[in-house]
Amino acid sequence: MKRTMTLLAVLAMVSAACGGTTEETTTTSSPGQVDATTTTTAPQAQTTTTEAPEPTGGAGFVAAAVAYLGEYLGQWDNDTFGSSGALKINVIEANTDAGFVLIQVDADGNAFGASDPDLFVIEISTAGEGLHVGFSTFLGESTFEIDDQGNFTMSAMPPLLEGLPLEVTGSITADGFAGTYEIPGLATGSWSVEPTS
Repeated sequence: MKRTMTLLAVLAMVSAACGGTTEETTTTSSPGQVDATTTTTAPQAQTTTTEAPEPTGGAGFVAAAVAYLGEYLGQWDNDTFGSSGALKINVIEANTDAGFVLIQVDADGNAFGASDPDLFVIEISTAGEGLHVGFSTFLGESTFEIDDQGNFTMSAMPPLLEGLPLEVTGSITADGFAGTYEIPGLATGSWSVEPTS
């Protein structure tokens, strides 16, 4: 969309600089004759702009993720138990050709009642219909959904929770990403991160 707007602006400036039509005037005269003037007007060129459709669905998510590449820092807070920790999210790759996004997550502190977990990578891909999350030893089996406004939900079955589900919701904000998490019947909390640069 930005490229299309830039192209339209450039075309408008070139068109304004060149004018709408070109006229050529030729005056001829010879001794004893009246001057004869001929004017030729060239037709104005027609410009047609075709905008490429915005990618939608999984492909749209991967294409949009390119704008969010980079590192984000913030924290998570467990509202039930009063614990918290630093949170670092790094959108390390958004590959539009292969259809996947890699997100590295490092949550410090006691997560799920255990010690500080190792950092882990979430792979979200467009394999098949919709979006799919690759298996993570920390999150287990997971699903991911996002709407057109940037609100997302990830549901997971972390092995540490021994059969209890984890649901993480969030949205893309002007300052980064923010949301909540819930382990039904056990704990709720919130999280937020902002870009480091």
